Amino acid sequence: MKGFWHFPALAVVVSSLMKWMNHPIIAAVFLVWLFYLFYRRRICAMPFVLSLISLIFFSFFIPRIETTEINHKQPPQDKELTGTIITPIQVEPEKISFIFQIANTDSKVSMLYFPDNPVHVASNYPHIAYGSTCRISTLLDIPKPATNPGQFDYQGYANKQGISYQSIITSLDELDCLEGTGFLHHIYQIRASMLDYVNGNISDGTAAWILALLFGDKSFLAKDTIELFRQWGLSHLLAISGLHVGLMITITYFLLVRTNLFTKEYAQWGMLLFLPVYALMAGGEPSVWRASIMAIFFIILHKTKWKISVTDVLSITFIVLILFDKLIIYHVGFQLSFMVTFGLLLSRKCLSRTKSSIKQMLLISFIAQMMIIPLLFHYFHILQPLSILLNLFIVPYFTFFVIPTLLMLLFTSPISTISSIIDQLFIVVHEQVLLGIGKIDNYLHYPLVAGSMSFVAVILYYLFLFFFMGYLERGKQVKSFYCGVIIVMIILVDISRPFFSPIGTVTMLDIGQGDAFIIELPYRKGVILIDAGSKVTNTNQQPSASVYNQVIQPYLFAKGIHKIDAIFLSHEDLDHIGSVDYILEDIEVNNIFISDFFDSKEIVWNYSEVVTVKRNDTIVVGNTLFKVLAPFEDRKSANDNSLVLFTNIGGMNWLFTGDISKKEEKEIVKSYPNINVDVLKVAHHGSKTSTDKEVLTQLAPHYALISVGEDNSYGHPSDEVIRNLRESGATVLRTDRDGAIQFKFIKDRGTFYRFLP
Repeated sequence: MKGFWHFPALAVVVSSLMKWMNHPIIAAVFLVWLFYLFYRRRICAMPFVLSLISLIFFSFFIPRIETTEINHKQPPQDKELTGTIITPIQVEPEKISFIFQIANTDSKVSMLYFPDNPVHVASNYPHIAYGSTCRISTLLDIPKPATNPGQFDYQGYANKQGISYQSIITSLDELDCLEGTGFLHHIYQIRASMLDYVNGNISDGTAAWILALLFGDKSFLAKDTIELFRQWGLSHLLAISGLHVGLMITITYFLLVRTNLFTKEYAQWGMLLFLPVYALMAGGEPSVWRASIMAIFFIILHKTKWKISVTDVLSITFIVLILFDKLIIYHVGFQLSFMVTFGLLLSRKCLSRTKSSIKQMLLISFIAQMMIIPLLFHYFHILQPLSILLNLFIVPYFTFFVIPTLLMLLFTSPISTISSIIDQLFIVVHEQVLLGIGKIDNYLHYPLVAGSMSFVAVILYYLFLFFFMGYLERGKQVKSFYCGVIIVMIILVDISRPFFSPIGTVTMLDIGQGDAFIIELPYRKGVILIDAGSKVTNTNQQPSASVYNQVIQPYLFAKGIHKIDAIFLSHEDLDHIGSVDYILEDIEVNNIFISDFFDSKEIVWNYSEVVTVKRNDTIVVGNTLFKVLAPFEDRKSANDNSLVLFTNIGGMNWLFTGDISKKEEKEIVKSYPNINVDVLKVAHHGSKTSTDKEVLTQLAPHYALISVGEDNSYGHPSDEVIRNLRESGATVLRTDRDGAIQFKFIKDRGTFYRFLP
């Protein structure tokens, strides 16, 4: 089997893809390829048989997340729970969290507690720790699913972690716990003590980086820094990886041998014991376990003189980790770690022939980025092409300065004089580097924004990447260049899919109590927003970025939208315009349209392309005409001054009404007696102050769209409004129950879809 372990590992990948995509043709293609290799004697019987066994076994072993039982369980009626804490206590700046397994069941609960000072509180409850057996009386909720396309699916994420429920604890005193025992309990206690030590003895800024890079806890890093690193493809530097583990092994081995504490022989045995402990101390992330297990394999192989390829070690490690945790294959860090490592291993001959260290670093950065591009588009919908060059400078900086300096600081922390000097040195240098990355982001931020690559594009991409690296390794630069051009073309053509698609979409996003409509015209001839609301902060009643960050931006990026042709703002209430400022910071906008009586023009600040429109004006975006029906005059009310738009999309007449009242509705149907409406955006979220019964009789809409928050305090939509709509024959679609509502159309025919089943 030497040199062939990647075939059973590939069978595992095929099994997981078959479960994820629910399509057996993937396995069929793999089997045909496998039989072909065996028939042509490219592989012998052993890897052939093991690959078949692996394919069959893991097809049953790996669960399909969408159909797991935990997705549909209901919380037990009995609120008195007994069980065990099965993860280390996660202490973050805003909260404390851990996973609780209910006794005698497979059900796991994500427990959350939001105190004023999480660090201080955690240290006062030492009995609440990994392995503790506890009893608690609490309410259980099923994790909420995504309600919009592109939105982070917390329920899906919880399912991938095997979590059935979530619960918010009001006080840690509610937990009646008996302190745990055992090896893992003591390891995690030591980890918790070290985290407390770092937080208490090292400056806050430096401590955050030590916790992230040495202990796998990124919760104390600034969110802006994490986002900056993500945008520029530097997130791998914030996760403990083979680089960190390799440095830890080197330093620990050096100290053990050079201090004459151990011989080389005993030091190697010591490393076998140290690596699993460090993996646990470092938070147990998949990338840490991957690097640690591979290092253990290499030490054992060295001691036993058994020859085996690095690719075989990686493949065996891959299979072992999935056998221990069948859900780990859904972990993003696991996928990225193995893809990068596998790509570098396949390119090791090419790397070894490169004599220049600078060229080698550039090639490593290039290969790492190329291996994960489809994954980056799938999970983040954004790629920064210049990140390859930035990695060339930042990776060596972290390798030769950041990690060694932080290790030195941690080891010398008991000696305050030395540690303070190292701390200040790190702060001065690191702040300048972060400022430099920030300036690069300000001036050179030209990302590719796209949705997930199609399955065919992914297959073609990796096929030509394999040819590209093969030709490069054999010194055939011309053929390698041609493959590179084809790879670029595959990405560009896939990104351009919306410009060749005849399908248009109107989406009413579920942003809670507020409005946000996104219209995408066929062939990407125009992208139009009608309102973009937000939530309001409790402290100063300012618009919150949460709706933009969690709903609007993910939707736009998932659809590959990086330019908006027009934004219509109905009126100045924050539940209709609060996210506009965040949109303008991130995305190019051609025009913003407001009414003559739009009071709060400061919401567009210094934005120059603001167009004021009035009644009977027409605006053409792409090939779609919007007619302004209101306001007639200044009603001295933001709601009644709402911009009312009439348009035809997908063969249907649409009326967007903002928050107008019944009086304004009557004025519209009086002024336009022949108006016919197929789709009505119900005014003011279904408030009883709007949607007059007589007006509905004249408009006779077939569909009524209500954008409304779940269990909102206003009681929207009104029972009276719902009754009137149904009596008028309209099909009611509402975001609080249906999630986002999408109308997909081709030419003059279209269909409505609810995002939630």
